[in-house]
Amino acid sequence: MNSPPHACRGCGAPDPYVFFEVPQVPANVGTLERSAAKARQANCGQIRLAACDRCGLIQNQLFDVDIVGFEPGYEVSLFHTPTFRQYIQGVCDRLIDRYQLRGKRILEIGCGGGDFLRLICSEGNNHGVGIDPTIAAASSEQVGGGSVNLIPGYFSKQHDEHIGDFICCLSVFEDIPEPFEFLTALRESIGDRDVPIYFEVFNGFRSIQQREVWSIHYEQCNYFSLDAFVGLFARAGFEVTEADTCYQGDQYLFVEARPAVAGKSATDFAEMIPVVKSFAVEYASRMDSWRQQLAAWQADNKRAVLWGSGGKGISFLSSLPSSDVVQFVVDVNPDRQHHFIPVSGQEIIAPEKLPEIRPDAVILSNPLYQQEITQQLDALGLQPEILVA
Repeated sequence: MNSPPHACRGCGAPDPYVFFEVPQVPANVGTLERSAAKARQANCGQIRLAACDRCGLIQNQLFDVDIVGFEPGYEVSLFHTPTFRQYIQGVCDRLIDRYQLRGKRILEIGCGGGDFLRLICSEGNNHGVGIDPTIAAASSEQVGGGSVNLIPGYFSKQHDEHIGDFICCLSVFEDIPEPFEFLTALRESIGDRDVPIYFEVFNGFRSIQQREVWSIHYEQCNYFSLDAFVGLFARAGFEVTEADTCYQGDQYLFVEARPAVAGKSATDFAEMIPVVKSFAVEYASRMDSWRQQLAAWQADNKRAVLWGSGGKGISFLSSLPSSDVVQFVVDVNPDRQHHFIPVSGQEIIAPEKLPEIRPDAVILSNPLYQQEITQQLDALGLQPEILVA
């Protein structure tokens, strides 16, 4: 797609509407340092979100994948969260039944540590190949009656031989800087074979529409609505057979599709511009409100912790002035514990450490997990004030 430097990467429109800018944010929420000093020196990037009223894609025009560092050690898995595990088991079961994925060859693009691939291969006795730049070294293992091969690297034409009976890509496509180019290349690689695909992404437009200001972080360079997501696949040469919101109602979007002839998106996205205009105003308002809250806690010598060290939590902490009030971040993922938050430098601890700290307040980076977090706090004998960031 030959387009101006800041043209829409979903359709090539030359002048998407810029509505939100942040001069410096942590460039990586998945690779964490083991010292506060190193964490405070983390790479940063810039955000300039632009909305395309032709195809509906919202994209960070200043995204540079080279400063992110999708490398071994990158860890953002949600498999340690009961709420997510229950959800992803349902996705696995549904895909196996819908596409008869038993004894089949499955390719996962951007598999991370391979958690989902192991699940779907174990449950269906499938043979899976996962490709991801964060994999440290190539490996093979048996899972149930199936197998999983993990290959380090970014998916490209050189991996065409691994396209088998089914392709999936979960929580990765929003991080790919040239989404249309990527999909058209994948469509070309599939050729005339009938290979169904399942793609799932964060429901980015919903978060902007509902002004969830901490949901914006650097790696996530694409923000889709359902219509924009479906339209991109149609233009790239896929027939979308099913598409909807998922995970706790509407947190994610998914598309199921098969190879077809490239079509056009008939949806008009002009109505999205008034929606995105209010986002920057809400961001400024929330920043001001939290500055006042932290100052009040500090004046009263109160201690708070943030629960959740992922993208939302890191965006929240890096956006606010440094404060002695929030000294720790809680996370149930053991692979993130004993590390430190980029830029702001808080230590990430296990929930079991909280009785030693006895925080006066717990700030939730994601309200989805409020019920299970409240239960954990009760089990620890703690009843702090609970607020949502």
